[in-house]
Amino acid sequence: MRKYLAIPVAALALAFAASPATAFVDKDCSDFSSWQQAQHYYKKHGGPRHDPSRLDADHDGIACEDLR
Repeated sequence: MRKYLAIPVAALALAFAASPATAFVDKDCSDFSSWQQAQHYYKKHGGPRHDPSRLDADHDGIACEDLR
């Protein structure tokens, strides 16, 4: 009986691990073609309180200032 339970549990765990909701893609300023794109991404992903991609080097709320 345990063998039959282990397979669905393993499949479910794999599905959660591979889901896009849990995936994080680290971005760099070079990934954006404009400052507006970088700023939009930065704000959408938590900036300025949370900056997982480190797009705001000086923590002033403006991402990728070199693109301005």
